Amino acid sequence: MDSLSEAPKQPFTLEQAGDWTRRFREQSEHAVKGHLFDRAVLETLLARSEAAGLRFYYGRDEENQPQLVMVAVDADGNDLVNSTPQRMPAETESMLMATASLSSSDDETIVGPGKTCPPCCSTTNLLNS
Repeated sequence: MDSLSEAPKQPFTLEQAGDWTRRFREQSEHAVKGHLFDRAVLETLLARSEAAGLRFYYGRDEENQPQLVMVAVDADGNDLVNSTPQRMPAETESMLMATASLSSSDDETIVGPGKTCPPCCSTTNLLNS
């Protein structure tokens, strides 16, 4: 497995991102355009001492709608699912419940699914129209 530091760092323009998202919308059989995660969700996962980045997995919920599942990764790009999660402050936990589901057990911290677009979308821009 490539380490996180070996990941290609290529320029990525708004026009290219807009082309990708347009192509996805044109070829997609569902209405979901994206997912929104609150900043507190990202900060909670990245606050783990061994976290070097985030990975997003594609999935489908019980209604077969596309969803994202987010997990922190270490510097080698391994999912951090087998270590003790860091306990978050109560106010952060309540914010998480408003935007995404947090699964915490003795051996994993995984976040998903976030808020879908639609209905939780940005104003019209190259990425969503």
